[in-house]
Amino acid sequence: MADLKTYEFDVAMSCSGCSGAVERVLKRWKDNNPELSSLEYKTDLDTQKVTVTAPASLVYDDIFNKINNVKTVSAGREIERSAEAATVAE
Repeated sequence: MADLKTYEFDVAMSCSGCSGAVERVLKRWKDNNPELSSLEYKTDLDTQKVTVTAPASLVYDDIFNKINNVKTVSAGREIERSAEAATVAE
């Protein structure tokens, strides 16, 4: 199983069209790059957050810039996986 990292981004999204734009750009990126087959993402309009789980080889700045090209990203961070989640995943 490939190493994965999870990131959370604060994104200016005020409507479902905004979150849909982020989802479309991430889906297109995943669909056009076989090495991103394990890429997963979730948008939360209420909290204005986008969570992305990606191969560890994918650079944080690439994800940030991909989202920021369609919607303004004010901040982003790597989320640490809990020991329990890591055990369940294995």
